[in-house]
Amino acid sequence: MHALNGGAGKRMAGTAVTAAIGAALLLPAVPASAAQATPVAGVGNAVAVQAAQAPTAPAVAAKGSEYKYHYTYRVIRKTTPAEVSFKKMNKIMNGVFPIKGMPKTVKKNQKICLKMVKDCNPVRVTAVGKTYFTLKSLPGHLEGAGKIITFKLVKKNGYLVLDVSAHGPKAVWQKHPITDKSNRLFARGMWGAYAVNLAKAAEYNLV
Repeated sequence: MHALNGGAGKRMAGTAVTAAIGAALLLPAVPASAAQATPVAGVGNAVAVQAAQAPTAPAVAAKGSEYKYHYTYRVIRKTTPAEVSFKKMNKIMNGVFPIKGMPKTVKKNQKICLKMVKDCNPVRVTAVGKTYFTLKSLPGHLEGAGKIITFKLVKKNGYLVLDVSAHGPKAVWQKHPITDKSNRLFARGMWGAYAVNLAKAAEYNLV
């Protein structure tokens, strides 16, 4: 859901680290690499991570006027159920989510101002389940209203995995191939940073 518009294109240079994180953790994996992560509040400073290779379905590409992507990230080897990890995560959401503005706990119908590029990118929490939560962008959001994004924790092959899927109408600037691709690169890296933060929190048994 988080993106850059044409007027904010210059900010892409500052997202190189974030994009590298996403590339390192995204499944299907690229050659293993290390990258710094966003600090986890109350847990520690930036951390280095290294991702192992594992095949999975490719990210879904957008078609026509539809905005759509689906990324999965390996977080950490974990024996506890995803439900347990999600419950813990939703007590420290403001410490692990990679964009400022999130509350400690997300609840259905909350209105939240996510703060990046713009001071307020309003979203509403439309659903909270045992292993997931869903956000919907509201009028005034950088990407426009109507974007739906779901963050879900799942268990796969003994690993805790962060599954991120998004869809909705494209904003005008997202219809251009270059800005659309830049937007996806940024989103992929941003949610990769989220996975890194979750991995660090898990080391302290906070997730």
